[in-house]
Amino acid sequence: MQGMTKICNSKIGKTLNKIMLSCVFLLISFPLFATELPNHYIIAFDRSVEGRRTYYESSEILKTLDRTLSDNYFNYSQDYISIVGYTMEYGYPSIDRYVRPYSCNDVPIVWYKLEGNNISELFPNWPIGQPTLDYHNSPYGSMQSLAKPYSVIATRSQKNTESLANRTFLYVITDEVVNGTDDNYRQEWKNASTCKGANNSIFDNISDEVFDTLQKFNEEFKFLQIQLNRDNSMVGNIPISADGVYKIVPYEVVSVDRPSVYAITDMPSPLPLQRVKGGFLLKIDTHSLLEKYIIKDISILTSDGQLLGTSDSGKLELFIPSEKVNVGDIISLSLTVILKDGLYDGVIISPANTRYHDGMVVNQVVKIQNEAKILGIMPLSDSFWWWFPNDIFSAVMIWDLLILLILIFIVGYIFYRCFVIINTYSPANDKIKINKTQ
Repeated sequence: MQGMTKICNSKIGKTLNKIMLSCVFLLISFPLFATELPNHYIIAFDRSVEGRRTYYESSEILKTLDRTLSDNYFNYSQDYISIVGYTMEYGYPSIDRYVRPYSCNDVPIVWYKLEGNNISELFPNWPIGQPTLDYHNSPYGSMQSLAKPYSVIATRSQKNTESLANRTFLYVITDEVVNGTDDNYRQEWKNASTCKGANNSIFDNISDEVFDTLQKFNEEFKFLQIQLNRDNSMVGNIPISADGVYKIVPYEVVSVDRPSVYAITDMPSPLPLQRVKGGFLLKIDTHSLLEKYIIKDISILTSDGQLLGTSDSGKLELFIPSEKVNVGDIISLSLTVILKDGLYDGVIISPANTRYHDGMVVNQVVKIQNEAKILGIMPLSDSFWWWFPNDIFSAVMIWDLLILLILIFIVGYIFYRCFVIINTYSPANDKIKINKTQ
């Protein structure tokens, strides 16, 4: 019973050690990646807020946004910001005009770096800089059920840019009033297209395109409502109007999928870590299995977060010295990919994001195969690695042959000595008689 208790305690201890080691690695490696990857903050103004327009047109709203960004860890030197506004013009509905960026000095604020400035400085004559509307004496509305997806789509990363984000946040400034429906875009579309003054034929002509886009977007992304820091308290929204109806509602835009290394690539398992003289050699040539995932980089780290090597593609040939990694140590491979969804194209999926960390990291214990040990028992040390520096199997085979020959020689010598001893006549003194003769 005591033996069983010891075994259980041993297993529990090993499990706890593994958990603690993984946690330590996460804590160490997260800052390593997080400092290199920017976030993207999208600010989307609901422009169909007639009852709260005085709040919208006040410069105080910009100060509130600046404070919100500052209180919620916006990195002014690194993070991106996009500012857009959404309104559907019912008389001449256009999905291209539905969400459009604001501009500063005729420069669209899309994937823009503030670099020490603030939003208030971008719009000294607020709300000058907002996109123009074309009412044509016809109604207009927010179309809230379309607002979040199309606000993200409006900031789509262009092919000739490296605008990519570790995390994407969406701050919607709105009264959340919908057109007779609760976030059902088909029903809201129908209600808007049939209201007085709306151009129903144009609505019908573009409806298929809009619904297909929304379906594709919802298959790739979802919105997680998050909380914001406000006066050292976490709140679900930040009020703009006195009654709190007009407010900042925060979301995080995340991929529906949680990919893993082995699900989206042909990464070998286990990692092909080869023992060579002086250390280990790791050769990888992996490819994405899905077109929408593009390998950005591969990094190899020790269990304490030390970077051993990296590659900006799926190919990696890395020599790891013995002084950095020994047998029994844990090395980690982290994979970062770009999500090319065709709608936003601005997402990086990496271990820096806790949502994807577990799937994008592979941990492996450094082992040596028994075939790579002398006589299958003793690892080959560098001091006795005299031949074939890049081929441990051949180096071990020679030592196996040498040891075998030595053993054969020793055994042969022992047998020879035994044979000599057995076949040599040595008479005893008491057997020897000397007689005197004349």
